[in-house]
Amino acid sequence: MLISHKHKFITIDIPKTGTRSLRESLVPLGIIDIVGVPNESAEFYQHDTAERANSQFIKNNWEWKNYYSFTIVRNPWQRYFSFFKYFKSYAEKYKNKDASITWNEPEINQGKMCLEMFEKQDEKTIMKNLINNNKPQHEYYTINNEIVVNHIAEFENINYEFSQFCDNNNIQTIELRHGNKSKPNDDFNRVMDNELIDKIYELEKPTIEYKNYKL
Repeated sequence: MLISHKHKFITIDIPKTGTRSLRESLVPLGIIDIVGVPNESAEFYQHDTAERANSQFIKNNWEWKNYYSFTIVRNPWQRYFSFFKYFKSYAEKYKNKDASITWNEPEINQGKMCLEMFEKQDEKTIMKNLINNNKPQHEYYTINNEIVVNHIAEFENINYEFSQFCDNNNIQTIELRHGNKSKPNDDFNRVMDNELIDKIYELEKPTIEYKNYKL
């Protein structure tokens, strides 16, 4: 979540939809008043839903309707697979003590968790657990099944979407920084089976139908 009182916008940051790129591009501009933190119990959580964000607005006497609300969605099958790739990559980095990461206690704990996950479970079980333990995207941008954000952008067209976001909020257009970008690989067809594909469809049906996503 990013909030700018001057430019009157809020971003609802759905995990694995390019939200790190938004932070790395917008925070250095000095226009962001609140950056959500990676702590679910915090007043402003990094990946707050619109429903929880709205409740925080009410507590602070801010008018939700006066802020331009923006979120990004992603092809659901690719989104869940991105979770899988991220945790697998983190496990490998922890195992090799990759120098690109500063291994403080939070990073060490996450590395241990990821490595244990891949050592003790097969890949399809891991994928099933990732699907079960992450919210479907529509739960981030709806309240009581009603869409409450002004614009739902598409990750697949993120550079154009970010340019339009800047125009709509009177921000000098800048190039989007692509943080935490994963590399393509051939694991998708090996890890995904029909059961997992169908499970994702059922969970993400509102977003799939809204954006006409295909496998």
